[in-house]
Amino acid sequence: PASRDSRSVPIVIRPSGTVTFLFTDIEGSTRLWDEYPEVMADALGRHDAIVRAAIDGHGGFVFSTGGDGVAAAFGRAGEAVAAAVEAQRELGAEPWPVGVSLRVRMGVHTGEAQERDGDYFGRALNTAARLMGAARGGQVAVSSTTVEIVGRSAGWEFVDLGGHRLKGLVEAVHVFAVRAPGLVWADRPLVTSQETPGNLPRPATEFIGQVAELRRRVEELPKRRLVTLTGTGGVGKTRAAIEIGWLTADRFSGGAWFVELAPIADPEAVAVSMATALSIELRHGVSVVESIVDWLRGRRMLLILDNCEHVLGPVVELVTAIVRGCPTVTVLATSREPLGVAGERVQPVASLDPATEGLELFCDRAVAADGSFAPGDAERLSIVAICTRLDGIPLAIELAAARTRSITPEDLLARLNDRFRLLRGSGRGGHARHQTLRATVMWSYQLLLDEERFLFDRLSVFAGGFDVAAAEENCADGTIQRADVLDLLASLVDKSMVVADRTPGVSRYRLLETLREYGEERLDERGETAAGRDRHLRWYVDVAVRANELWGSARQLDGDAMFDREWANIRAAHAWAVATNDLTAADALVAATAQHAFIKRNWEHGEWAERTLTLATTDRHPHPTTYGWACFWAFAAGDQSRAIDLAYHGINAAAAPEHPDTTYCRAFLLLPYLASGRASEAREPARLLRVACSASTDPMARSRAVSSLMEVALGSDLALVAGDLADYTALAEQVGAPSMLATANHYRGQIRLAQDPPDAQGALGFFRSAFDLARKLGDLNIEGRSLLGLMIATTLLHGVNGEAPHGSDVTDLHRAALLRFHDTRSPIPLGQAIIDTLAWWFAVNGNDEAAAVIYGHLDARHPPFEFIPVQRMRRDGLRIVSGLAGVDGWMARGAAMDTEEVFAFTLAQLPKQPPDRVVGEELK
Repeated sequence: PASRDSRSVPIVIRPSGTVTFLFTDIEGSTRLWDEYPEVMADALGRHDAIVRAAIDGHGGFVFSTGGDGVAAAFGRAGEAVAAAVEAQRELGAEPWPVGVSLRVRMGVHTGEAQERDGDYFGRALNTAARLMGAARGGQVAVSSTTVEIVGRSAGWEFVDLGGHRLKGLVEAVHVFAVRAPGLVWADRPLVTSQETPGNLPRPATEFIGQVAELRRRVEELPKRRLVTLTGTGGVGKTRAAIEIGWLTADRFSGGAWFVELAPIADPEAVAVSMATALSIELRHGVSVVESIVDWLRGRRMLLILDNCEHVLGPVVELVTAIVRGCPTVTVLATSREPLGVAGERVQPVASLDPATEGLELFCDRAVAADGSFAPGDAERLSIVAICTRLDGIPLAIELAAARTRSITPEDLLARLNDRFRLLRGSGRGGHARHQTLRATVMWSYQLLLDEERFLFDRLSVFAGGFDVAAAEENCADGTIQRADVLDLLASLVDKSMVVADRTPGVSRYRLLETLREYGEERLDERGETAAGRDRHLRWYVDVAVRANELWGSARQLDGDAMFDREWANIRAAHAWAVATNDLTAADALVAATAQHAFIKRNWEHGEWAERTLTLATTDRHPHPTTYGWACFWAFAAGDQSRAIDLAYHGINAAAAPEHPDTTYCRAFLLLPYLASGRASEAREPARLLRVACSASTDPMARSRAVSSLMEVALGSDLALVAGDLADYTALAEQVGAPSMLATANHYRGQIRLAQDPPDAQGALGFFRSAFDLARKLGDLNIEGRSLLGLMIATTLLHGVNGEAPHGSDVTDLHRAALLRFHDTRSPIPLGQAIIDTLAWWFAVNGNDEAAAVIYGHLDARHPPFEFIPVQRMRRDGLRIVSGLAGVDGWMARGAAMDTEEVFAFTLAQLPKQPPDRVVGEELK
């Protein structure tokens, strides 16, 4: 609106030299302008008058009025702070229009003024702006520089908020907030920008709670190894943990990571779920817990484990191992009871103060539900009484506040009093707050119409989000008509019994966990649990099959997104299939989800395959495809013997040894032979695979088969692999799936490297194309393998020509590849190929000792990698270092190293590279 920029700036004296800058901005102004454009035009005028009067009254100079705030300069630091305090007092006391309550954030900093073309610029200006951006609405954030100048006796108090690395600033800023009569937001934690790694969810609403207690937890967390937030369901443990995570993420170089345990029904899946969330790959002979500890060791990370109470045993085992083995990792858990692990710091999450935070939370959520909500004094008293009866539990308060769209606070209080009197006199035992929350949920539930209750109960079968079609298929019957489901669902959303997550093109719904558990109990009381889960299973078998059909087509990205959305429900469906011995459904889910899990390295799929195998009896067997994928995951974990056994079990379970159903078994059977240096033993299995593959009508099965056949041929017969590649490329172009096109380009690059002499320059383009396609899709398999191809091709070019192609830094590429394969622990021994390539690189560049140490390790621990370029490089590198003085001792040293030691040794050598020593003639 034009009114945003219609403010005049009076002529006053412009400060110079050392200046104190004051920046202001209206919090959430974009939303307010969108929702209340006419009201905001008037409100902004009043806001401008208040802020300008305070600035003018203290000798300030307004030099910018961009957006919905101002930027002012003061010759005296104390006057700048005084102007900010005065403006906040007036803004807080202003009777704003209904629906619009302006909260203004302010930042103050003192520094040397830099001027250009009649305007200020420079570091001091930027610091003030960043302080304002980090402040909360109603808060005045002041730098320590300004505080030191103003002193502590100016009529107000400065609250120490600690050091913060603000967005865009190199150095941390020590920040204080002003506490003065009329200012209520001094203790609010800053909204600092976190750029560290992690997967923390971003809350959609402002945190409202015990701010001082939150700040204490934030300051204490980095000093602790294990902190558990305890309290009854709905008290706000999860929200507090997420807020603490955001406020402390910059203190953990490895980032803050959130692991949601509420959807996990099987205690054995806890560790696997964490491994999946952190992309940790498992290893043969090492438990999942040990794999996690090995991966975490040495990383400075914050792990938030949410909703631990229903899987307490495995959580305790996992956390105990992490605390003992990973001294740089901090665990923040939420649970209804302590974990009981040695060294645990238990911090109960208290309920909100009904008269302050409870009132604020209720009003905030009531306004969100009904923009016209504007309680008077009498209604505020009723709200405080409601919050008191609800024991200050945030979930209960939010449920009550959502009802204000159709009922007054006075009526809410009357209904609530009746319900609680009955429950408090029931004498049923259990924690009082738990009963209070249960009473709140029961009260909300009993306010529903009968059809709404039926729908709510049946929605409890969904483990994750769901769409309207899923609700219609799973919940409609003679009691609820399919045509009524959407309206009933919308009503449940309005009453805050169901959460709507709307994104462009997709409408999804979900139940909060506490409400979902309540619905489960009601469904069980109705005797509908088995029928509901059976319907859920049938629906998600169909969903998985449809997603897989998309996945194996040009719409692969759509199929991939569909799997990501529905994974929690598919997990629950498979668990029910196993629990009810439904082998057909379990087989179908394993087969349909396999390709997605394969490219994402989702180890949970291996658990599904293993559990499906347990359903075998003397007269029925899992489908050979299930054995095939169980074979792959065993191979991926390094258990080559079991992988081979599983493959042959699947082959024997087929109608005939060379039946098309055996394609996956035979495709993955080749991998253990290659990984253990037994390529010659793979020739006959490869021949039989060609027979099975030729009769298969499944394009994805044929894709996996041809990939395995090319891996065999790349180590021996380039003419054969060229023929396979032509077939594969034609299939990829026919299907149009990006992962298949990426794979085709990857093998095109592989063939060019395997030529004699290698065409490294020609290989680069194919590897880059494959890498880019795989990264877009999230195909960790081809992305990693193409990264290896890029590294080998670049290394060959750089080693022979003495210069990096396209200006790339070959050492950076070496380091990236080495770290990538160490961190992900790729199931195929690509890490071996990495260090093999680096040993050659060290040899041709004069780092003889490093090359010899690595070759000693490879000769002692690993057979030659079955890929012609790597085999050539090992042969040439060994020829360079053989016969050198000390080579035997160096190789013996490498032979004594384990995998972790040789990784650390190799990584340490990269920054120490001497000038290039080109040995092109010797290589020829």
